[in-house]
Amino acid sequence: MDYILQLDKSLFYILNTKYTNYFLDFLMPFITTKANFVGLILFSWVIIFILGKWKDRRTLIIVVLAVLMSDFVADVLKHLVYRVRPCNALYDIRLLVGCTSSFSFPSGHATNAFAVAVYLSYAYRRYSPAFLLFAVLIAYSRIYVGVHYPLDVLGGAFAGSIGAIFIIEIDKKYIPVVVSWLHKRYAGMRS
Repeated sequence: MDYILQLDKSLFYILNTKYTNYFLDFLMPFITTKANFVGLILFSWVIIFILGKWKDRRTLIIVVLAVLMSDFVADVLKHLVYRVRPCNALYDIRLLVGCTSSFSFPSGHATNAFAVAVYLSYAYRRYSPAFLLFAVLIAYSRIYVGVHYPLDVLGGAFAGSIGAIFIIEIDKKYIPVVVSWLHKRYAGMRS
């Protein structure tokens, strides 16, 4: 295990201090900051709920469930593993954003991004490369800005993907049954 952690730390140093440039120094802090996307996400939600089809609205609701579940899983894992963030453990790094005192493994950003990307890739297959690319960029940004180790983002990507697969299975098996029941009940009330 010590060998893996040392390899993880070495890879972190390479990605955080060696493979850098001015463009990424601007882009990665922007990508990693959730607040930069809140307006776009809310605007998209409103447009989809007003103009979208039932499938699109349903997908948005399930995406919220996937994020909530992935947040919960990431929080539980953080408190089981107790890994200190590189920005709190190492001194010779490039820190491009604020460093919190919360634990590092897994990356909550990566967990959420992959939960959303995997579920949206299931719902809208033809756009899956774009969804997955954005998730990879978010995950990589966490290393680049100095707040997570590579294993943190890999663990987050894995946890988010597994969570999305779980949500997909629920979506396939149970949501159609609930929707059918609600439709029958609602149709019965209208008659």
